[in-house]
Amino acid sequence: MSTLQEHSSTNKDKELKAFVSLLQDSEDKTLNLLADQISNFDFTALKQIDKIARQSNNEELIDNWFYVSRKNLRKELEAWRQDPELELGLLLLSKLKTPALDIQHYRTVLDEYAKRVSDKITTESSSLDIIHALNYVLFHEENYVGNQISYYDLSNNFLNTVIEGKTGNPIMLSSIYILVARRLGLEIESIGTPGHFIVKFDGMLIDPFFQGREVTKDECIIRAQELSVFWRDEYLDPIDDSMVLGRCIRNLIAIYKKLNDLESAADASDFLKLL
Repeated sequence: MSTLQEHSSTNKDKELKAFVSLLQDSEDKTLNLLADQISNFDFTALKQIDKIARQSNNEELIDNWFYVSRKNLRKELEAWRQDPELELGLLLLSKLKTPALDIQHYRTVLDEYAKRVSDKITTESSSLDIIHALNYVLFHEENYVGNQISYYDLSNNFLNTVIEGKTGNPIMLSSIYILVARRLGLEIESIGTPGHFIVKFDGMLIDPFFQGREVTKDECIIRAQELSVFWRDEYLDPIDDSMVLGRCIRNLIAIYKKLNDLESAADASDFLKLL
């Protein structure tokens, strides 16, 4: 390492230590200042701060770290709202649970899935061929599957934990399906039917929660009736990325309340208001 690099590294270490030290100060003015400074740190530094805070056994420091990280996240979501896009929205939502999230890592994973799908098709392939290749990569090679055993597990609701665990709820598995498809130039639409989330492509309804199988309108109607919901055909109309993120947040709020984690439920409710 050169002298210049060593000097830069030393300055970053000092800045990081100063930041952690100030996290023990619960004054609003200090915490607001720290929230503004978070954007100055790269992922490695944020991960180190997160580790120090979690291992400190200092409840005040841990609470303050989550407070400033969520305050900073609120600003990121406000900026996202100017150009709401599903992928970034879901990654920002993951920061609710994982403040030091390596966003680029998960983007790279999705890129790699798309590349593997692309390797299985040619310029002669039809859109349906691409769908078959997409299903093969996600549900046979990667073994993504809907989490029917622990449907209300909190980890089913964050993009990063679903990618890591290869299981999740309908909306998150559908989102991964959409994000990979978009990289391939496919217009996959988000469909939020009552009690379930699926996708639509070229008039075909696809259920990523059940490994990409095609479903019918009648099946969607029956599911709604089982929930005592009066069916309306507009349930099959596509919804935009902002509405998808809103539904994800509502799922989180319901689960946090089920877990009696009212503080986290309130935090999620604050983010829902930003949409």
